[in-house]
Amino acid sequence: MSMTTGLTRLRSAVIALGLVACAGNSAQATAILTYQTATAIDLSTGITGPNLVSFTPASAAGVDLASGSVNAGLGTFVVAPPAAGSSTTYDNVKFAITFLPQTLNGDPISGQSTVITGVLNGVVDSAYHSTLTASFDTPSTSLDLGSQTISFSFPKGDKLLVPSQSNGGLTTAETLITSSGGESPVPEPSTIALVLTTIGGLALRQRVSGRRNAAA
Repeated sequence: MSMTTGLTRLRSAVIALGLVACAGNSAQATAILTYQTATAIDLSTGITGPNLVSFTPASAAGVDLASGSVNAGLGTFVVAPPAAGSSTTYDNVKFAITFLPQTLNGDPISGQSTVITGVLNGVVDSAYHSTLTASFDTPSTSLDLGSQTISFSFPKGDKLLVPSQSNGGLTTAETLITSSGGESPVPEPSTIALVLTTIGGLALRQRVSGRRNAAA
């Protein structure tokens, strides 16, 4: 009877440990964030010549935050060709991209957004040549999404915007999203082995004790 009870307890403990480990792995498997962006370019100052730059925002975009850091597209700068013999100069022309989280693992997110700002500088002087660049300011605030907190950063240096005859004038704007929090701890293999060894030892001790009691 004691042997049967000990084996039953051992089996229950192993099953419970397995369920905990599986639940932890499932919690770490994905952290899908969906989002969209909106943008505005200040055309009131700093432009000499007709504006040639527009921005296509990101729509129904998504990234997996489970790794801790991931590149995310914010949308696409579009440079149009200037008229023959003309050019357009940009001198610290401001732009703003609003990042709007939509869902995290299917759960809606409301009331959270951040604005990423920057400036355009350079000259577009033909369909084949442009010195136009976009410089990004790193947002000073992070976003609290409940189970995740995310922050944004950008590579050092300016991003060169290609002319219209290179890739159709399309240049993707990207940011590095770094996330923290929200991950359930997963037992290390060594920890699992230690727990299993301990449970096995206790079961063996109970078995031996039961035999001694029966002999007595």
